[in-house]
Amino acid sequence: MSDTPDSSLPLPAARVSDAERERAAEQLRVAVSDGRLDLDELDERLTAAYQAKTRAELVAVTFDLVPVRNETRPLALRTKSGTIKRTGVWTVPAEIIAECTSGTIKLDFTQARIEDREVHVHANAKSGSVVLVVPHRGWTVVMEDVSSSSGSIVNKVHGDGGPYGHTIRVTGGVTSGVIKARHPRRRFIDWLLGRPHPDALTS
Repeated sequence: MSDTPDSSLPLPAARVSDAERERAAEQLRVAVSDGRLDLDELDERLTAAYQAKTRAELVAVTFDLVPVRNETRPLALRTKSGTIKRTGVWTVPAEIIAECTSGTIKLDFTQARIEDREVHVHANAKSGSVVLVVPHRGWTVVMEDVSSSSGSIVNKVHGDGGPYGHTIRVTGGVTSGVIKARHPRRRFIDWLLGRPHPDALTS
């Protein structure tokens, strides 16, 4: 008897993570704030979202709520020798300009509010650094159009955001500075015990 799986059998449905459920819940809350859902619909759909076990079930909750594209002007962050940070809860536009001469610009997306599935970051680091910090799951960083003279371009985000996650596309250049994308660092106790970051664990 062959142990080879039967290729004619359907593949199991993709399971969803807690992070994906939370993103769907936030999308529902935004839909209430802009008038696309009423409170009764919100309660019904939130229940379905938190009970969803597969991506198909989660998509059914939000399929008619395509995010309203953010038409605001690009967020422009420029520094010569200082430090600029966007951390904690902040609203992410569809386009960000990050330019530093010898300072640091840090964009932390781990608690950010984001409606667009794709964000364009135009980064320019002469001798400073532009750092992107993204959650462990559901995010992709693409650095296919970034040039470097003598600096460094580092992308430590190896995850696949998939059709339901977010993508950050980085363009720009580095002279002698650094453009880096990474996940949140582990707490000292997690590092000491050899444990991964809690958000890196699969649900």
